[in-house]
Amino acid sequence: MTQDLDSAALQALLDALTPDSAQAGEAYESLRRRLIRFFRWNNCPAPEELADIAFDRLAAKLASGEEPILDPTKFILGIARMMFHEQHVRQIREKKMLSLFSLFQASRRHSDEQQQRHEDALNHCLECLSSANRHLLERYYTGDAAQRIQNRQALAVQLDIGLNALRNRALRLRKQLEDCTGCQLAKAESRDGFGPTLTNKQKTIL
Repeated sequence: MTQDLDSAALQALLDALTPDSAQAGEAYESLRRRLIRFFRWNNCPAPEELADIAFDRLAAKLASGEEPILDPTKFILGIARMMFHEQHVRQIREKKMLSLFSLFQASRRHSDEQQQRHEDALNHCLECLSSANRHLLERYYTGDAAQRIQNRQALAVQLDIGLNALRNRALRLRKQLEDCTGCQLAKAESRDGFGPTLTNKQKTIL
C-alpha cells in the first residue's frame, strides 16, 4: 500500500471502497492491480508508483469532503486517465529538456551558429544554479528510461523526500532553466540585431 497516507486517511479510503472491513484489503489490492495494468498498457513508466499516487489523490479528495464520491472505483479510474494525460505531457516536456542536456553534454566540437547559441545560453543558466540543483537536474533527466527511474529513486532516498516531492522539485528547476535559457537566447538575438527586444518580465529572470 502507498506509504504517503496516514492511518486515518488509509482507513477512510478502505471504508470508501467497501463497507466490509474483511474485504477492504483485497478490494484495495484488486483495484491497485487494475490501475497498474492500465498504466502498463499505456506504456507509462513506474506504473506501481503511479497507482499509489492515484490512491493518494483519491484519499485527499475523500478527506477534503468537498463533494460526496458515490463510486470511488469510477472516480479513481478517472484520476488514472487524467494522470496518463499528465504523463504524456510530461514526457513531451522531458524530451525537450533531454535535448537541452544533450547540448550541454556534447563535446566541444565545432557547431553551427544556432547550436552554439543554445549551448552558450544553457551553459550560462546551468552555472546560475547551485551545484546541488544542477546535480539534481542532471541525475533526474539523464540516462535511458530504466536508468532515470533508478536515478530518481536513489535521489529521493538521498534527499529523504518522496518521489512526488522530487518530481515537483525537478519540475520547478526545469521551468526555471527553460525560462532562463529562452531569455538568454532572446538577449543574444536582440544584441545582434535580428531578434526581439527583451520584455521587462524577461529582464527580471536574467
